Amino acid sequence: MDGRGHGGRSDRKLPRVFYLLAGLVLVYFLLPLVLFLPDVSLARLGAELAGGGLARAVAVSLGSATLATALAGLCGVPLGYLLARDAVRPAGLVRVLSLVPLVLPPIAAGVLLLNVFGPSGLIGGLLQAAGWSFVNAFGGIVLAQCFVVAPFVILSAEAAFRALDPTLEEAATTLGQSRGRVFRRVSLPLARHGLAAGLALAWTRAAGEFGATMVLAYHPHSLPVYLWVQLTSTGLGAALPVALVALFLAGVVLAAAQALAGREGATPADRSLRGPARRTAASPGGAPRRFAGSGAPEREAAAPAPTSPGPVLSLDVEHRLGDFHLRARLEVAREIVTLFGPSGAGKTTLLRLAAGLERPRSGRVAVGGSDAFVSEDEPGGPRWVPAEGRAVGMVFQRPALFPHLTVWENVLFGAGARPGSAARSEVAGLLGMARLDGLETRYPSELSGGQQQRVALARALLRRPSVLLLDEPFSGLDSNMKEQLLLDVHDIQRSRGLGVLYITHDLRDACSLGDRMAVIADGRIAQVGAPLEVIRRPASLDVARFVGTRNLLPGRVEAVEGGTVAVRLEGGPVLRASGAVPCAPGEEVVACVRPEAVDLVESGTTGDGEDATLLPGRVVLERLRGATSTLTLALEGAGQEVRAAAPLRVEVEVPVRSYEALGGHRRDRWVLRIRPSVVHILPS
Repeated sequence: MDGRGHGGRSDRKLPRVFYLLAGLVLVYFLLPLVLFLPDVSLARLGAELAGGGLARAVAVSLGSATLATALAGLCGVPLGYLLARDAVRPAGLVRVLSLVPLVLPPIAAGVLLLNVFGPSGLIGGLLQAAGWSFVNAFGGIVLAQCFVVAPFVILSAEAAFRALDPTLEEAATTLGQSRGRVFRRVSLPLARHGLAAGLALAWTRAAGEFGATMVLAYHPHSLPVYLWVQLTSTGLGAALPVALVALFLAGVVLAAAQALAGREGATPADRSLRGPARRTAASPGGAPRRFAGSGAPEREAAAPAPTSPGPVLSLDVEHRLGDFHLRARLEVAREIVTLFGPSGAGKTTLLRLAAGLERPRSGRVAVGGSDAFVSEDEPGGPRWVPAEGRAVGMVFQRPALFPHLTVWENVLFGAGARPGSAARSEVAGLLGMARLDGLETRYPSELSGGQQQRVALARALLRRPSVLLLDEPFSGLDSNMKEQLLLDVHDIQRSRGLGVLYITHDLRDACSLGDRMAVIADGRIAQVGAPLEVIRRPASLDVARFVGTRNLLPGRVEAVEGGTVAVRLEGGPVLRASGAVPCAPGEEVVACVRPEAVDLVESGTTGDGEDATLLPGRVVLERLRGATSTLTLALEGAGQEVRAAAPLRVEVEVPVRSYEALGGHRRDRWVLRIRPSVVHILPS
């Protein structure tokens, strides 16, 4: 041990005292195992093996430990799962009760069991009257071992299940799988390493159990009891051969466990190489339709989405999570609705309520024209349809692919209980559509982020949902891959006529993808409408801030003439707005102007026939943002009363090419032209 890293480990040396202490422990373990070997009498070992007593003790221990571990696993694994999912109350008390056998002295545990299952015990008396007894019987050994080893199974199961990403289980339920099937097909396979370790530990503890077994079932002798009998009746010399046999059995168990761990720990690439030949995912009747992407054919014009007489998703819910209060109403027809808002606004919570992953406190949720949730205070309530019973497809922020399944198996998982041949044909078509041909036998860890999300999208579509729920699934991808996948979503919606509710905090995504945009803030739907309408005419100052209207200029209405409002800003300049909300002279308002709607012009430029406001300004900050330059200008002079102490500042966003053509980098003073049509007035 030199402390140097190999195979990806750290190259930094650790303090020498670490190696000294570790070496002391290893020597302490090794000395008793090595030094007793010369003292073992081969003649006594042969006599023990020939006598039959040792063989019977080994058989009793192997059989009882195996049966006790199986029983502890049968009951302990479900309890560990419930504790991991906080599904039992009070969880603290249940956990303490499950730990009692672990902290009790084994002999005390045997005394407690004898008091219950012995001849004078409550259960033991009834069994004895029926001709049954656990005392001095093989069943008593199993009973004692179960009591002692159950905590190891429960604790290891809880740790194994708690380490699982709960999103994987939620994804499985949204694919139509019942809770029991999710446990069998997802939770158990993914927790198998931790469960196997816990069961192996339980088996070794059961095989070595002595105290509780001595009290409840001295006969037939298990291996630890037989070893004790040899030590106390004959001496240390007679006990050493029995200890050697116990050591041999322990070595066999450890070697088997190590070999199993090595095989289970094989990389997905190794497993895929050992797996079946790759399938070719071709849709029946010809080559699969492809969406836009690298190497894909020219994009076909998408057919318009089929119209629907009503919404495919209707939400009118109230829900509380701690101090957060969600009260939202939203409908989605066969269209794409983007749910836009800042972090913590309630976007994901609303999506989970729609999917059935959480139950609202009150209100109503309808999917595909059928009620999925109705609270008691609503007509037709109460009613609750869980996630697996809703015609909903959901793609999470993380792909939530099942790591133990291949691409083909992940997508096929969405078929539920549908006939195999039909579902497989659909899987082939979806994989071709998602540009995943040739990747069918790969595991999720072998895919890129974009490929993983395409698998998740294909898997959700296999369920034939009425509405597709997308919880920012492309937020972690590079811009090019995100653009491709957004185009895929657009094509899917148009070709299949789905309702799509897409969560995003990216304004560009919300505008470019959505047929309508819903702005959510503090658990309330603040505004719903066409993206351009929401951006140009925000319903409130909060919405204006959320959608990037960074020029919020306070002022007072000076005049209202027809459809035009004149607002004198703080500091003197007057802005004119057309199509403004109703207001009266003297009213305090805020003029909202988007940065990209402000023009940079030369001195002496006219208002261009629109009665535009011209404001001289000086550049105080310049930032490059990709293809645009963002300038902050302080308004100044030109006969206007601008306060020197706190001049008004206006932000302008202009394409880089236009800015360079104007010679922008060589000047710091401009005239800003603000047309009435780009000014939106809101109450202060």
